[in-house]
Amino acid sequence: MKHPVWLYLTIATVGTATGFAQTTAVDPASKAIPRTSDGKPDFTGYYNLQYTPNMAMGKEDLVPYTPAGKAAYAGHDAKDDPTSNCWLPGVPRIMQSPYPTQFVQTPTHLVILFEYMHTFRSFPLNGRPHPSNMEPAFMGDSTGHWEGDTVVVDTTGLKGPPWTWLDTAGHQHSDELHVTERFRRTADTIEYEYTLDDPKMYAKPWSLSRVFTPLKLNPVLPELIEYSCSENNRDVQHLVTTKPLSGKP
Repeated sequence: MKHPVWLYLTIATVGTATGFAQTTAVDPASKAIPRTSDGKPDFTGYYNLQYTPNMAMGKEDLVPYTPAGKAAYAGHDAKDDPTSNCWLPGVPRIMQSPYPTQFVQTPTHLVILFEYMHTFRSFPLNGRPHPSNMEPAFMGDSTGHWEGDTVVVDTTGLKGPPWTWLDTAGHQHSDELHVTERFRRTADTIEYEYTLDDPKMYAKPWSLSRVFTPLKLNPVLPELIEYSCSENNRDVQHLVTTKPLSGKP
């Protein structure tokens, strides 16, 4: 049976179009990351942090404690959580809070604005040294630099106990805590990794990772809602202890 020429042309055209579509399909994994005018990855935007109340995440037996670190965690009391006094949560705990953030980027700085505690962190990106005479602080001192497309932030000068904890679960740290953070921009998210180096509390560096996802903005609400917490919280006395009574299990 003979077919008209136009039928073959139609089949050939459809086949060619289909083949072209198959070879030009976009792989989501290959999407380009947003970049600034100077070619650096652009972190600018609003993100949800990944709330992590317990850094051990059910694997307490894998936490690399020193004897002092294990004793400090075993002996902590949940009612003594420093944030109940409205003290700044410290690093890395601020990066694990259940509230959104805004990243602001300039050629010289990366700034994170937190809804939680209505506070901020600012990282100079020139790798400047830490101050030599700084008093320990809740958020310590942070300095950043670029390693390829990754922002690496080094934080020291953090207050020790009882001022801050590592997380809500009560993992402790000392005044020797040194935190190294890595921020890597993907097409849609920020990959975040941090390493804790505290020889008093942990026998070796302890590393964890998180992913920050874009915040879905609500057109009738501010991007970041005001968070108010007042020191000398009068309700602290009503917090319930988690320690057993002496002589009882």
